[in-house]
Amino acid sequence: MTAQDKILYVANKLGLTSLKDMQASTGAIYDVDTERNGQIFSSATRHINPRITNINNNQFEVNEALLIETVGFYSVTTAPSGFSLNNLQQVYGSNFVIVYDLIIGNKRVQKDTPIFGSGSPYTFATNGMFTNIPGDTGNTLQFAPRHQVYSEAVGILIPPQVEFYVEYRLFNVVTGAQIPITSDDIGCYLYGTKVLLNFNTSI
Repeated sequence: MTAQDKILYVANKLGLTSLKDMQASTGAIYDVDTERNGQIFSSATRHINPRITNINNNQFEVNEALLIETVGFYSVTTAPSGFSLNNLQQVYGSNFVIVYDLIIGNKRVQKDTPIFGSGSPYTFATNGMFTNIPGDTGNTLQFAPRHQVYSEAVGILIPPQVEFYVEYRLFNVVTGAQIPITSDDIGCYLYGTKVLLNFNTSI
């Protein structure tokens, strides 16, 4: 089943018959937990700042939807004195794991989903590799942690006019202790196939 098929199937179940007349495209939304309360997207209306979020509401308009294919988290400094993306492992250590729930409407469509900071399972993306390390004359492969961690092939649809948000916790996978958000804020992006508000019949 393609992304478009999933979108149309859910739309038909919801009685959104005009969704088939919309244009499907790649889409992404993001938000940052500047309140550090363990929720992302729920307070996007207070941000409206492209450094922090690219949405002004945590629900889509009529005939607008997003089929999520990737859920990613990143570490960001949002202080007025400076804005930067930072390496999650440098900020929270290599033993961290993000455990998150995705809530759409009043349903938890993903519950206690882990994304590991490093190590296995590698299906929950962790490390990047690069070659030709500066100062190294060989062609050495080395694991280099990214500023983000993410989970792929999610396949969940956020339908029109339904509120959504992400709840998350950080844990140390060795000790089991919860890691407090004390320095950098945590951001999240949802990436996938999006239905846009125009009248091209392409899906």
